[in-house]
Amino acid sequence: MIKPAKLLSLPILLLLSLALFAPRQALAQTGSIEGDVIGFEGTPLVGVTVTIDRKDIKQHFEVKKTDKKGHYFHAGLPVAFYRVGVVQDGKELYFFDNIKVPLGDTMKLDFNLKQEMERAKTQPRELTKEEKEARAKQDEEAKKHDTMKGRFEKGREFYQAKQYDQAVEEFKAAAELDPTQHVVFANLAEAYKNTRKYDDAVQSYTKALEVLSAKPDPATEASYHMNLALVYALAGKMPEALGETEKSTKLNPATGSKAYYNLGATLVNSGKASEAVDAFKKSTEVDPNNADAHYQLGICLMARAQTTPDGKVLPAPGTVEAFQKYIDLQPNGNYAAVAKDMITTLSATVETKFKAEKEKPAPKKK
Repeated sequence: MIKPAKLLSLPILLLLSLALFAPRQALAQTGSIEGDVIGFEGTPLVGVTVTIDRKDIKQHFEVKKTDKKGHYFHAGLPVAFYRVGVVQDGKELYFFDNIKVPLGDTMKLDFNLKQEMERAKTQPRELTKEEKEARAKQDEEAKKHDTMKGRFEKGREFYQAKQYDQAVEEFKAAAELDPTQHVVFANLAEAYKNTRKYDDAVQSYTKALEVLSAKPDPATEASYHMNLALVYALAGKMPEALGETEKSTKLNPATGSKAYYNLGATLVNSGKASEAVDAFKKSTEVDPNNADAHYQLGICLMARAQTTPDGKVLPAPGTVEAFQKYIDLQPNGNYAAVAKDMITTLSATVETKFKAEKEKPAPKKK
């Protein structure tokens, strides 16, 4: 009985980082300052700069980036009064003045821009020139945040920081403010995809295509169908995935091979190498010169290899041909050496099988 061949898996190497601990040393005449930075929308501000400027002399310190929780910390500050501000993209959002750093202790100073903005509305007072300038910048940022563009840009920031749940909320708000922007729905779909909410991602891409139909753009429509195909693939809906890829190819034949290749790559990365065979085959049919598609087809066909009772590997039809085509197209390519090794190994197996069949006695006539 012939059994499916076992695929060899590479061991996963975990890199362990060792934290080095050193004894705390007392710093003469110094202290520390730390706190959390909360933005206008009430969520932690990640990656912003906290500036710390001494008041009595010209001396500047800063925390380059707040961490993923919006936290900052700076030690070794001389005991003095400071002006402490929050800067994002080169713009100061808010500051506190005359903050004293205590000797041998830590000053806790939190920035809650949302609360400060609300407090200013209920407790008006005469502001200094610096405070007026800072408040004007705050109002500008708050007003920008309430626009479609502001919410969309905030969503992109969250998305790039891989904070996909927050990105979803911002994109949803942007879509409500202006439901005529297909790009907003497309970004919302990608955020949903990264939270593995595939049904919501499908619905958002469908909406993006519906909005786009008002002003047709074949290239953009093709890319949306391509991305929608990847969502269907991740959801395990292969007929729909292939259907969307076909639509993308018809709209933009120049990227058709890429569309099927991306579908195959998505399936491989999801642990579905055998299912990716059809996608890579389609990619080579659309563009026979797509060398990488031929190589990946060969690799995926290996998942369909079988073994004989005596332990020999029998490749699936087309495996050797796929690797050979890659070598023909890219004789010095990145995968050329691997492809040649595969062909050598598999050809020997096929030849052995052919000889064994030839040596079998002819069946007797009845």
